[in-house]
Amino acid sequence: MGATGKGKGIGTTAGGVIDVQSFIDERRMSSYQLGVMAICVTVLVLDGFDAVMIAYVAPSLAAILHLAPKALGSLFAAGLGGLTVGAFLCGPLADRLGRKRVLVASVLIFGGFTLVSAFAHTLSWLVALRFVAGLGLGGAGPCAMALIAEMCPRERRSTQLAWLGCGIPLGGGIAGFVAAQLIPAFGWTAMFVVGGVLPLLLVVAIALRVPDSVRFLLLRHTGQDAVRAIMQRLAPSEDFSGVTFVSHQETAQRALVADLFREGLAVRTALLWLASFCTLMVVYFLTNWLPILLHSTRHSPAQTSLLLSLFLIGSPFGSLSVGFLMDRLNRQACMVASALVAAVCLIVIGNVVTQLLPAALVVMAVGASCGACVTGSSILASFLYPTAARATGIGWTAGCGRLGSVFGTLSGAVLLGSGMGVPALLKLASVPCFVACAAFAGLMMTAHRRDTAQPVAVGTGV
Repeated sequence: MGATGKGKGIGTTAGGVIDVQSFIDERRMSSYQLGVMAICVTVLVLDGFDAVMIAYVAPSLAAILHLAPKALGSLFAAGLGGLTVGAFLCGPLADRLGRKRVLVASVLIFGGFTLVSAFAHTLSWLVALRFVAGLGLGGAGPCAMALIAEMCPRERRSTQLAWLGCGIPLGGGIAGFVAAQLIPAFGWTAMFVVGGVLPLLLVVAIALRVPDSVRFLLLRHTGQDAVRAIMQRLAPSEDFSGVTFVSHQETAQRALVADLFREGLAVRTALLWLASFCTLMVVYFLTNWLPILLHSTRHSPAQTSLLLSLFLIGSPFGSLSVGFLMDRLNRQACMVASALVAAVCLIVIGNVVTQLLPAALVVMAVGASCGACVTGSSILASFLYPTAARATGIGWTAGCGRLGSVFGTLSGAVLLGSGMGVPALLKLASVPCFVACAAFAGLMMTAHRRDTAQPVAVGTGV
């Protein structure tokens, strides 16, 4: 069947006109689309590797530079600061310049400046380089998610984006394994070399294999030939000669951050940002301070490492599970359940933390539910905002989450110094999860009201 508007099922209309999203929605994903998704997942894996490896490098770095451990706080803060700024900046840039351009620039930045960090031997230089590398780290995720959201069928969007959500925790886990092999043999600089060279090599694959979003190209009136070339790669068996491509769901407009608060989006944006802030605050509180909390309950170092590993392993499992469910059930309801499970498990773990097996099961459940909340927030953003503002929406949602991660990391030090017991601390950590649960519930209610009042809305369900 050709793509000339004579058949059904490929999103065509009379006169040889094809609506690109309808065409993508009504076909199975091709090997080309799956290959692009694999590249984007790899970007997020390397993103996670670069973001987490500083924790493994820190002990060797402190010894070589003769620094007290607390002096490395500025290094951690610089990375988190760069991640936050990058998420806020790169989303709007991707909506103006294109997802592919900003994705390439982001990967070049975090790869290049990570590699240069291998040759920096003062703390001040490392702090500066980690901040700039963080800009790229913070920008890569929103660009990749916006691109994949607009390339895969709507019915499978949540599942595909969930794979991207697995990339960062997977990269963090790989960083730990690689650090155990490289640092004893080659020193701390080897981690920066690996963390810099691999993203730079991946840029070649991005440049050659990853297209820009056809919906973005049509929105920016870049020409039919560019769209036709990409669509031919998506569906090589189709004949697109003489076809005109359109995107009926979009209106030509330049994306601004203010657009995230227009056309009835203000309340939903605020709720989504609140949920993202709260969930990442809990994730980073647990990631940074859970080992110390567990150690204080007289678990051995091996048991503490096992429990932390289960928390990290649970995250991608939760991401994939919630993505699968969000494609089949009410998306907001899935997020309400995920946040509620996280909150309840944090309360329960305080009562079983001294017992290894029950603690292991609950810690893994916390990791899975928190991972589901983090990934699910980006998935919701991909559905909430139209193409013109999608990368901005995903980026600013991620940026609010990054602010939460900074707050969670810093608040942990304050809470640990207060003398509170572990059960009380973990119960306190459940409060942001309950807040996130309420925010997701608010999103569910406002989505129902909006869909009832305005069945076809530009900012929803596209």
